[in-house]
Amino acid sequence: MPEPTVLYEVESGVARIVLNRPEKLNAINGEMAEEMARIWARFEADEEARVALLSGAGRAFCAGQDLTPGAIDPNVPHQSHRAYPQNGRKVFKPIVAALHGHVAGAGFSLGVRGADITVAAESALFSFPEPRSGVPVPPLEFLPYMPFKISLEFMLVAWRDGRPMTARRAAHFGLVNSVTSDSDLMTEAESYCEMLLGIPPLYVRALKYGHYKSTRTQMSEHEESYFEFVYPQEISENSKEGLRAFLERDVPKFR
Repeated sequence: MPEPTVLYEVESGVARIVLNRPEKLNAINGEMAEEMARIWARFEADEEARVALLSGAGRAFCAGQDLTPGAIDPNVPHQSHRAYPQNGRKVFKPIVAALHGHVAGAGFSLGVRGADITVAAESALFSFPEPRSGVPVPPLEFLPYMPFKISLEFMLVAWRDGRPMTARRAAHFGLVNSVTSDSDLMTEAESYCEMLLGIPPLYVRALKYGHYKSTRTQMSEHEESYFEFVYPQEISENSKEGLRAFLERDVPKFR
């Protein structure tokens, strides 16, 4: 049996979520994106889990979206975004991310923008390879996360062979909460989990709701509305039945 793309295990109130494509530096393909969407729903509903600890197996946290032909379903707009938690809207429990190695593109969005607390190892390199690879990019709402000029520099030149942002520089701009040695990364991340376990869950829920509501944009709302209301129709059996009936000039039998 192939290895799962994401690992999930709960221990002492902490859901350990591990990106598990180490041979691809945990690049997000369609399978991983859809699995992450299910994982976040599972985490929020899991009565045994109070905090999530997100990390990556192998040499890197996440090298971004998998650009291998066929890795992403072209019929699902921004499928890699399915890996991001809908913080303050559907995910109200706290998320701590432990980042090491490459944290690129979609990996940046997941580990920095998608986590409430981000701990980075000295080896972490933040980059944005989309301009080098020619991937079309919609506005990614960087302004709430870093200063205006730095967000522009990051989007333009922070790709692998250019000028990636080091963990120390990321901390300087407030993108990560703590920088530690690679050997102490998980210990530091776990210490944040322990602190969060001592906070009342309803307090965390209210705080996450208010914090993320203040940073929401029309783009993020439109994307979430598509995946919540339109995408389920597109992949439904009723949609297939409607197309079949149309092509066969039959009366559709919807359920």
